[in-house]
Amino acid sequence: MFRSVGKESYPEALRQIAWVPTRLYYEGEIALLANPRIIAVVGTRRMSEYGELVTRKLVRELVARDWVIVSGLARGVDRVAHETCLANGGKTIAVLAHGLQMTYPPEHADLRQRIVDSGGLIMSEHKEGIGLTKQNLAVRNRIVVAIAQCVLVTESPKSSGTKITVRFAADQGKDVYVVPGPINDPTYEGSVELMRDGCIPIGKAEDIEF
Repeated sequence: MFRSVGKESYPEALRQIAWVPTRLYYEGEIALLANPRIIAVVGTRRMSEYGELVTRKLVRELVARDWVIVSGLARGVDRVAHETCLANGGKTIAVLAHGLQMTYPPEHADLRQRIVDSGGLIMSEHKEGIGLTKQNLAVRNRIVVAIAQCVLVTESPKSSGTKITVRFAADQGKDVYVVPGPINDPTYEGSVELMRDGCIPIGKAEDIEF
């Protein structure tokens, strides 16, 4: 059974963003939104072997430092972030870009259930029956950023939806941390641009100032 809350019950940060959702629909532990240490872990859906390695490393370290991991249940970085968090006994939140009646991609249905069973949270601003659209994917990320204290980008090519997430973070005054990658790897061209634009390079979880 899916439940919902109105914006009067949202965390303060979520009520301050542009396009405040009318309601949030959720499955799992909504109390996680009150945790003071939530970090968004985002990046490419087509991750490299190096990207997967560093995502797993940093998420393990973040969980050990009591961070809750929020991401979007997508392929690539999102999936690895959620899975690594669960494997290390952490709590994770998945924000969906469609109604809770579906799971996309469908092969992540088991991962979604494990998130709920572990005391995590699945949430969406969309009521049941709303499907996935490109626009919903983009605006979903404003919620991912809003419920987090900061953002970690572990791998981003030059043309990536991650840049939309970073713009939301800039609008909300949130720090963005970026993993440096191999300079000859096109999956890190976007990461280089983000660092040039002022995002903070990171090599370990303790580099995050909070």
